[in-house]
This record gives sequence, structure tokens and C-alpha cells, in this order.
Amino acid sequence: MKMWPHVLTFVALALGVDAVPRVWTSSDGRRIEAEFVKAEKSGVTVRLADGRQVVIPPGRLSDEDWLYAGKMAEEQAARAAKEASDREAAANAKSNKGPLTYVLSGGSENWPEDRRKRIVEAMDAAVSFMNRHGDFKKQVTANNSPGTPTADANISGWINWGGSISRRVALHEIGHTLGIGTHPDWQKNIKDGLWTGKHALAQLREFDGADAELHADRMHFWPYGLNYDNESSPEKDLRFVKMVAAFRKDLGMR
Repeated sequence: MKMWPHVLTFVALALGVDAVPRVWTSSDGRRIEAEFVKAEKSGVTVRLADGRQVVIPPGRLSDEDWLYAGKMAEEQAARAAKEASDREAAANAKSNKGPLTYVLSGGSENWPEDRRKRIVEAMDAAVSFMNRHGDFKKQVTANNSPGTPTADANISGWINWGGSISRRVALHEIGHTLGIGTHPDWQKNIKDGLWTGKHALAQLREFDGADAELHADRMHFWPYGLNYDNESSPEKDLRFVKMVAAFRKDLGMR
């Protein structure tokens, strides 16, 4: 019984491999001229000159045709992987245009695929949103850190992604890279749990009225700090971006 090589244990889809007619010879000597379409465990699909597709079971393929089908399937799998990588890079580049950019930390090609995908999606969405609604000149680095309970970040631009991966978390952590709770002068602007810097306070009062109070601790602020999922909404996310810009003015950052 013929067995597929390990690489072919998954379906190989036709993804642009140049299809050229060839003469296929069955194990009993019969011959047909057809183009390779795809290879699966159940057999090799070929396309006849009239456009019809037929499946040749593994047991009816000659050894030479079996090896050819395996080679074509490997090329398809390699092309599929490259196209997926190119699509991800293009999406990343599209959302990564602007004064705020990000990169993945070294060794990202070895991250678990599901975590890498989620981190990229969260960072793409957050960076794109920050660039649409703000002007923050910085490059940040997203790092896969499964041992981190949720996520954390510092003013150097490093973000550790732990157990919480989402667009809201990405916005919040990018805030930390921009100085929220991480700038050396952060706590100098806090008195009795309230922020005293004039720019952020004025921005909050523009949103919530002249009596609004801006709360802060050693790392966070509220309202509009996106500290929890239930604090996120289209309006509150936009206010977060504007608050971060105002905090940076209070911290002497531009």
C-alpha cells in the first residue's frame, strides 16, 4: 500500500503551481494526459483536456507518477505557507504606517502560531487606531511571554503578552510605552490619588464637565484608562487616545 510522505498528510490545495499536461500511467499500464490539480490521502486529482477532473486512487498510480504528485504537493504547501506569510506581512505593514509602529521580538517565527496570530491582530488593530486618532512617534516591540499573568509594558517600548491578548489590552499597554505610569515624573503629578497636571485634567473636564476628577495611582488612570474590558467602547477608546496625548503634555513629552 502506497503511503504519502509525512509532509503530505494534509490536503494540498492548488495555489498557482504552474499546471502542465503530462502523461499519467496507471499501475496496470493505462495512460491519460492530464494536469495535476491536488494531492490528498484519497488520491491525486488531475484535470483532463476537456476540463473534467478525475481522482486517481493511490493504488492505481505508477511509482513515477506517485513521486511526481508528491513533489507537486510539496511545492503547493510551500507556496501556501509563503502566501499566508506575505498576507500577514502586508496587513501588518498597512496598519503599521504612521508615527507609531511596532515589531515582533526576536524569535517570533518560533512562537505558537495561534498566539502569534492573536498578538499580531491585537497590535495591528491598536496601532492603526492610535495612528488614526493620535500622533505618537514611537516604535514598540511585542513579545510573547506566556509566564506573564496578563500583560505588561515599559517606557522603552517593550510589551510582554501573557494571558490577556486583545485590542483593548494592546491599547492599554501601548499607553504604558508612551509614559502612562512609566515616566519618571508620573507620580510627581499625583496628589491624594488625583492627577494634578493641567493638560490631562482639562481634557477630562472637556469630556465630563468642570467638576470631573482624574484619578491616578502609580501605574494607571481612570476614567478612560481602558484598565478593564468593560471600560472599552468606540467613544471611550477614542477618549483614551486623547487622554494619553494630554498626559504626555503634562509629562513634558511630545
